[in-house]
Amino acid sequence: MARWIGHHQEQRARKYLQRAGLIFVSQNVTYRGSEIDLIMKDQQTWVCVEVKYRQQDSHGHAGETISPAKIHRMGTAFQRYLSDNGINSNMVPMRLDAVVIDGDTINWIKNISL
Repeated sequence: MARWIGHHQEQRARKYLQRAGLIFVSQNVTYRGSEIDLIMKDQQTWVCVEVKYRQQDSHGHAGETISPAKIHRMGTAFQRYLSDNGINSNMVPMRLDAVVIDGDTINWIKNISL
């Protein structure tokens, strides 16, 4: 996906989550082998968000691209982010979410962890 399309869809997801009451913390945090699209807070819970977009469903739906390996990489990167920012991941509530966008339809999937 072209970088500007991905950025636009991440902005759509961010605004969607903010309208739902989450607080934006960071975006596009990169570690070797992984990138965190959005980091948000849902009250006291830290939330790592993967954003997936498909303009058309001819190659499947956006959510179908989130594999167990991707979820594992997300979790590892998220724990590193929290540690790097002085937050003990064993002491705070946290979860992995996805915002999947198929054309104009946005779905927020909470707690995608295995």
